[in-house]
Amino acid sequence: MLFLAKYFHFTLVALFCALFAGNHAMTVNKNKTVLPFPWDKMRLPEIVKPQHYDLLIHPNLTSLTFTGEVQIQIEVKQDTRAIILHSKNLQVSKALLLGSRQHHHHQDLQISEFEANEQIALFSEGFTFEKGSHVVHLEFYANLSDSFHGFYKGQYTTNSGEVRMLASTQFEPTHARAAFPCFDEPAFKANFTIRVRRESRHISISNMPKLRTVELADGILEDQFDTMVKMSTYLVAFIICDFHSISKKSQHGVEISVYTVPEKISQAEYALDTAVTMLDFYDEYFDIPYPLPKHDLAAIPDFQSGAMENWGLSTYRESGLLFDPEKSSSSDKLGITKVIAHELAHQWFGNLVTMQWWNDLWLNEGFAKFMEYVSVNITHPELQVNDYFLEKCFTALSVDSLSSSHPVSTPVENPAEISEMFDDVSYRKGACILNMLRDFLTPEVFKYGIINYLKKHSYQNTVNSHLWESLTNICTSDGLDSGRLKLDGFCSKHTAETPASWFKEDSVDVGAIMDTWTLQEGFPLITVEVKGQEVTLKQERFLKGAESSNSSSFLWQVPLTYITSGSNAVQRFLLKTERDVFYLPEKVEWIKFNVDLRGYYIVHYESGGWDCLIKQLRMNHTVFSSNDRASLIHDIFQLVSIEKVPLDKALNLSLYLSKESEIMPVTQGFSELVPLYKLMEKRDMQELENQLKSHLVKLFQPLIDRQSWSDNGSVSERMLRNYLLLFACVRRYPSCVSTATQLFHKWKESDGKMWLPTDVSLVVYTEGARTDDGWDFLLEKYKRSVSPSEKWMIKAALSYSPLAHKLQWLLERSSEGEIMKTQDLPSMLISVSKNPKGFKLAWDFLKSNWGKLVKKFDLGSSAISRVVVGVTDQYSTKEMLDEVELFFGSLAQDQGSGLRSIQQALEKIQQNILWMDRNVPLLKAWLDHHTS
Repeated sequence: MLFLAKYFHFTLVALFCALFAGNHAMTVNKNKTVLPFPWDKMRLPEIVKPQHYDLLIHPNLTSLTFTGEVQIQIEVKQDTRAIILHSKNLQVSKALLLGSRQHHHHQDLQISEFEANEQIALFSEGFTFEKGSHVVHLEFYANLSDSFHGFYKGQYTTNSGEVRMLASTQFEPTHARAAFPCFDEPAFKANFTIRVRRESRHISISNMPKLRTVELADGILEDQFDTMVKMSTYLVAFIICDFHSISKKSQHGVEISVYTVPEKISQAEYALDTAVTMLDFYDEYFDIPYPLPKHDLAAIPDFQSGAMENWGLSTYRESGLLFDPEKSSSSDKLGITKVIAHELAHQWFGNLVTMQWWNDLWLNEGFAKFMEYVSVNITHPELQVNDYFLEKCFTALSVDSLSSSHPVSTPVENPAEISEMFDDVSYRKGACILNMLRDFLTPEVFKYGIINYLKKHSYQNTVNSHLWESLTNICTSDGLDSGRLKLDGFCSKHTAETPASWFKEDSVDVGAIMDTWTLQEGFPLITVEVKGQEVTLKQERFLKGAESSNSSSFLWQVPLTYITSGSNAVQRFLLKTERDVFYLPEKVEWIKFNVDLRGYYIVHYESGGWDCLIKQLRMNHTVFSSNDRASLIHDIFQLVSIEKVPLDKALNLSLYLSKESEIMPVTQGFSELVPLYKLMEKRDMQELENQLKSHLVKLFQPLIDRQSWSDNGSVSERMLRNYLLLFACVRRYPSCVSTATQLFHKWKESDGKMWLPTDVSLVVYTEGARTDDGWDFLLEKYKRSVSPSEKWMIKAALSYSPLAHKLQWLLERSSEGEIMKTQDLPSMLISVSKNPKGFKLAWDFLKSNWGKLVKKFDLGSSAISRVVVGVTDQYSTKEMLDEVELFFGSLAQDQGSGLRSIQQALEKIQQNILWMDRNVPLLKAWLDHHTS
């Protein structure tokens, strides 16, 4: 799943019930007699395994309800009095044990429910389910959910104003149980045969191709789908809608289709071509054929996360799938390509081979995030995707530098904890440590290792150690079958040098190295001191905040890379201990570690090391790659926050940016410097704030002046143009403001028909949204647009407006979901909170609507986590810290008081307070000196 929105909540009721009943929760059966629930754990017992589900689903899109029947073939491993499975908000009206060939009569089963654990028990007094195969038949009904998960309702409005309903699913991580009773844990893999009943005005699609449609009474049609391969419940999907589709066959014979609402089908072409290219790429890269006959990609009008990898039927936000050549920008194209690459990578990583339990979610998500870059780099080189990988690692490092972080692999039990795993650590840190491992082992060894892993564990579940085993000594491993021949040639060539020149030992213990990155939170700060030819290294945990003593026991095995002023050939050194020393062949002017940010660590250069690097950047910054320049900017400002480097040294380094022209160093410069004035906007510090803003405009002025108002150039150049011009206009840089104003007036006079270059559209709209008249015109265009890209840009521009009454209106409308879709409320709330005229509105709105947000988006979901941190992370006063702490501290457990994101938010504000206390006088003195 991408950009997640995983949902759910857990209450103290479970604990209370368990205590009250003496290890057995009390539940009421249909006859209203109180019975002890026969199971008191969150995880299901392992003695019953599902083999096959025969599922019938019948939604009614008028009453917004659904009925269903499921027959589950189960294997009972040892005699048991009850079968425990999951069910959430379902009314189970009938439960039978179907007769076997020997015993023809059906056995009525009683149903006991334990709501807090979302479980039901099936039993019959005096009856034992004996070891062996059984078939359970259940009938049930429920309302279609009005959240964004389970089996939920959605709607869209046609150009003529007609509202049309649809129903679709989002089961990951724990919501299949809200659509049908099931064993809703990833390790309970089974086959599924699905039937969907519908009216003739709709179609239905599911994981597998439709075999036939049967006509029933009252004009109802039943679509019968082929049986699915063995998979986890969270990957089941079915959609009932009136979508249109376009299709193509891949080189390997897979039928690929894109489904959208009828009026947007013309925007599906790019996604279809990309999906065909990607599926063929993965087929060959993994050396394992995609096992299903088809793959559908559906753009869902109401969708909380970015996308979901259901096997054979991946689902997306419209903005994540639809591309309009006239209206979509270069960043839209990059985003859509990466989302499709991510979900199709999951068809192997996650679907074919699935983590045993959610604690190892990163095996799914870290891999899919990592493969986005590997695949897009090869299939779409023009998108220059590698330019953006390090930004993922910088985001991960930021979250991972707080004491509220967690190891990549973390024990989780209840649904809220599971949902919270869908975060930057699982996705981004997961991807970054895989990238480091790939560089360490060499891309060839890494690739053959993961092929080995996928082949060995197909249709099964895995834990961390299975991956490490597959990546260790791959030249002696078995089971590579068709990949074997290719590998034999590779192994005989490379036996002496696996992995590439890291150290002299015979074998590499990948598990021992990687356990240090997955089983403990955080990352190392590597301190480097050069004296002549001697390089002294030291590692410690990089931790922001006062509790640095917590980090003394942390130790990593760190694959270091470096270049020097004497040689740009990448050198390597594996640091296994807290301190170590190595020797250079000659004295050097400077040394730069973590080449191109291939490693997941921050580097501090002692004894004048930073001064030498700053001097080199000023003399000739192109000696370093653009990624190396970005990582120098990142590291030095991070070191300011833990008082390893004084602020003025970091600011001195940033002065070289006046000569910079590459996207990553420029945007990294903004990422470090803009937040400084964003903190000031929320305090009464106007003089210093304006001084810093003027300095930044001046710093980037040469680059801003070179930008054309067009769509020319490479993808990176085009994305940088949008970024720079938006910054210049928001900072009221005169030449930018006048061009944007002129373009907006012309566009408005043409009633929005004049074509605007897509890369500057957002800049023009943002300028227009500064007046009531322009804002209202943009809103009308928003309502009429059928392009998700255009709608996104207009919506962003509306939220950047300085008109506070309009910002309040946006929040209210997004909450209602009529004009602005509720799926966009989290991003709208964060956007308004970053607006100097809107941050108070956003915080007040969050407080007064918290209950509604949690109900709609679910506790623990990434939507809620993003809002908690996003709305509060630019406060830097003790008063606001107290206010934020008071509000979140007053919540009940089932309203989120225990969320990790609340701890992150409070830590972030504490960091901001510390930073301002230490650095404001230094910043003022430095600016006085450099702007006088």
